[in-house]
Amino acid sequence: MGAVFQRELSCGFTAAQHTAAQLTAADIPPLSPSLREHLERLPANAQADLPPPAVCLFISAWGHVHGLVVLEVFGRTSFLGGHQAEIFDAPVRTMLEDMHGPIPGPAAG
Repeated sequence: MGAVFQRELSCGFTAAQHTAAQLTAADIPPLSPSLREHLERLPANAQADLPPPAVCLFISAWGHVHGLVVLEVFGRTSFLGGHQAEIFDAPVRTMLEDMHGPIPGPAAG
């Protein structure tokens, strides 16, 4: 999931390539100093190459995808019949838009 997330941030459906400065400036709820410090010390295989705000965006996106999968695995979407994939497309697109929304665009030059 981390690789998919990083690929989305670097060249996702918006064709945006976010810089480290943009990811650091993502508009997310304030992080406590202890959480920020913890996220900054994560090992490389745990999103350590992302700044703390981007790690928080990753966790949110992961939670959304996980929730959709759990709904399907436990049969909570069976009432949709053969339309399950189509119905999942909208929340995933919304999640991607929500993920990119807090990241500021490039600075005006």
